[in-house]
Amino acid sequence: MKKSKMILIAIASVISFTVVMNYPVSAQSVQKTKPIPDDVLAIAKKSCTNCHAQPGKELALLHVNLSKWDTYTIEKQASKATAMCNMISEGKMPPKEFKKKNPDFVLTKEEIKTICDWSASIQVTKK
Repeated sequence: MKKSKMILIAIASVISFTVVMNYPVSAQSVQKTKPIPDDVLAIAKKSCTNCHAQPGKELALLHVNLSKWDTYTIEKQASKATAMCNMISEGKMPPKEFKKKNPDFVLTKEEIKTICDWSASIQVTKK
């Protein structure tokens, strides 16, 4: 009885090891989330968090909620970061009315580049 249990344990261990060793794992799939770097966070605090962080605007929070960034999966973070880069690059964010009332919060070309570079750095590659 004892010998058969040992054999079963050995077989289960070999099968588990084989499954683990054959499973393609990328560094990003192991990491669940990526925090927003300080330089990007500083830009976001200046120009984005009025609407895109708690207690921001309801519609804006539906698109991206920076207060909940760490709860997003890495795939969702990558998608949201891409959307952020696209929206600011196309001049759609911050909104025109916000820019009129807050000209100091308009993103510079350098700030847009910083956010888009960060966005590109967290993209998840599918295998």
